[in-house]
Amino acid sequence: MQIIKSFFKVFGQSTYLNQGAKEYQFIDRLEIKQQTNTNLNFSTLKPFSRKAIIEQAEFLDSARLGYKDSTGVDMYKDWTDLNLSRVDEHNMRSLMMNNSEWVTGNKDDFASKKPLFNTFYKTKANFIEVNNKDFFLAVNPVLQLHQAKESDNNNGLFLNTRGVMVRGLINKRIGFSSVLTENQERGPQFFQEQVAQLRAVPGVGFYKTFKKTGVDYFDARGYITFNAAKFIDFQLGYDKKSGDNLLPRKYAAIHHLSMNVTKWLNLGLFESVVFGRQDHFDFQYLNPIIFYRHIEGTVGSPDNAMAGLDFKANIAHRLQFYGQFLVDE
Repeated sequence: MQIIKSFFKVFGQSTYLNQGAKEYQFIDRLEIKQQTNTNLNFSTLKPFSRKAIIEQAEFLDSARLGYKDSTGVDMYKDWTDLNLSRVDEHNMRSLMMNNSEWVTGNKDDFASKKPLFNTFYKTKANFIEVNNKDFFLAVNPVLQLHQAKESDNNNGLFLNTRGVMVRGLINKRIGFSSVLTENQERGPQFFQEQVAQLRAVPGVGFYKTFKKTGVDYFDARGYITFNAAKFIDFQLGYDKKSGDNLLPRKYAAIHHLSMNVTKWLNLGLFESVVFGRQDHFDFQYLNPIIFYRHIEGTVGSPDNAMAGLDFKANIAHRLQFYGQFLVDE
């Protein structure tokens, strides 16, 4: 293990952990057990940067072993009481393997003992992985098979998804991630009625009828990220939009200020404005330090402004409390 002597030096661009990924629960557990890690206390903001999370995981993984400088003083004595279980140790290593592009420590155990056809799964985490100095690529298959039965419905319910998930980095400056899937689905009766009534599948674009009461659709989502300056990152992406015709665009602008009041308490202030005008963006909202409600009133717009606050507290290395308050005009 190596000691990571710096905390958050996120100057390169990273992709993000997928929403719902199992790593989130483990990261929450690390934060609660450590309690006073002021960097992890900012984790009210999701999704997490893979680079930032791996930096913290490596730091904790090393610092908990203790480290004495030339004077014999342990610089990290406050970080040595994580008391990770065997399951925690497994999850820690799994976190590293699944985000290997940012791991700086030893990666010998990431390699598979018997790669498939000496080509696939050369590493334990990815079907295909290329990890060079200036380029990283991870390709993994997506497979989801669901079968179910609904009372008073003679037709079986199913969801069959096959596809591919790709993510990568170019020169650690440009990140990209994409998920492409082909799907056949027959949902519950209320779902089928909604599709028939609206002539649309919730959250899906163009679709075709499949076996009379089912649907067949292709789903593609992805984004790119790039680092514009030391503390300025941009993300551009595409998620769910329905139909095969051009829909009106609707925009929003959001601010969130997060601050560590103490080592165990984080407070956040939130404001946003959702545009009430289709296909129109008001560039006055790009001012990073201002109150949206004031701008909205000044320009006489029909936009919808919201404001609120949130908090997160780690208590006794065992508990975490989180809450938020939102005011919508």
